[in-house]
Amino acid sequence: MTTQELETISKEIAEVSAFVKEHVAPLAEERARLHDAVSGLASSARETKRRSLLLAGDARNVVESGPYVGCDALDLAIVRSLHRAARAHGGGPAVEEWGVRLRAAMDSVTSGSGAELVPTAEANELWRDVNLDTVVGSLFSRIDMPTSPFDIPLQLGDVNWYPGAENTAGTQTALGTAKQTLTAQELVAEVPWSLTLEEDAVIAMLPEVRRSLVRNSAEVIDDVLLNGDTTTVNNINADGTTISATDAGKAQWLIGFDGLLHLPLVDNTSMGNSLNGAVTAASYNQALKLIGKYGVRPTESPFIVDVNTYLASLAIDEVETVDKLGPNASLLTGQLGVLYGHPVIVSEQMRLADTDGKVTDAGNATDTGRILVVNRSQWRIGFRRELSIETERDIQKRQNVMVVSMRVAFDERSGDRSTATHTALQYNITGVA
Repeated sequence: MTTQELETISKEIAEVSAFVKEHVAPLAEERARLHDAVSGLASSARETKRRSLLLAGDARNVVESGPYVGCDALDLAIVRSLHRAARAHGGGPAVEEWGVRLRAAMDSVTSGSGAELVPTAEANELWRDVNLDTVVGSLFSRIDMPTSPFDIPLQLGDVNWYPGAENTAGTQTALGTAKQTLTAQELVAEVPWSLTLEEDAVIAMLPEVRRSLVRNSAEVIDDVLLNGDTTTVNNINADGTTISATDAGKAQWLIGFDGLLHLPLVDNTSMGNSLNGAVTAASYNQALKLIGKYGVRPTESPFIVDVNTYLASLAIDEVETVDKLGPNASLLTGQLGVLYGHPVIVSEQMRLADTDGKVTDAGNATDTGRILVVNRSQWRIGFRRELSIETERDIQKRQNVMVVSMRVAFDERSGDRSTATHTALQYNITGVA
């Protein structure tokens, strides 16, 4: 996509913003339509940025001809995994022919270096795709963990200063020490699908397999960072019921650490405020007041909102959206505007909640919005294992089974969430559904 086309997208989004401010009535069907439009535009823009980065300087080599035309190293790595699974269960002439063509394709994308380079390309490229698609995860400093748990030394505290005198030794300050401990927790997904050994069928699966891996991995990372809650009974995402580690669509919240929303809703409830009113610029300012000194530097303390609250916020004159920021708006990473200089991040993993700020499992009595403000310097995200892909062939079911996993850690730096004041939440925002 060209620069001109990107500018056209930004202009269209600006026109949508202006239209909403001037004309759109708060009807449920209009909000639903705008919800889908904003989500689609954000996804399209992120995909454009991803492709431009991958294609910059012809860095992304692809197969130019043959049955694997258009495939890159990651696509071929997925096929290689399927091929190995097939060979492990007897193979045959079709499998051997498949292998010959696959090795030739690998050589073409790795400049003759062969298959040994594919694992590196596989890990790096897929992980880059995932990181580009994350909205919440990309806010925080990332640490590659050599061990789990892994201790991070923190700043040693303030140094005391005294008046100096000639020929007199200064007064010393005894520095305290502190550390933050990250403990990696594992997320695993297992997906079976029926697949013949005919090569064209394998290739046809590749684009969808890749898109699904990237999209789902990015979504689950953002989901657990926002909504992680180790409580099985009355979880902040499933209030009113008991969930377990085998519940589809809910098990990820029990990953092993508590996320951003857990702090103001459970750990330190003084950092949460029930607005019980419509969203205004003052709503955002009030959230900033809750975190005090941690909200002084705008770049360190973004707002994270759900899609509905963002749409309602478009009517706020003070919100500087793309029509005012122009090319300076960081739309491609999910940042759709600023308020009081603070980035406004929209996350589809921030769900509408009940009036108490938690999501009721049986359905909220009243759907309300939420505004989270977080000082991102006070949180750390670590990865002990980046995205790992393994494939096995089940000959009884005639299926290929792909297992995708990662080990991630997330924690705030103070070590005492009950007194932490760097993360706050405005909830019970009415009129957004």
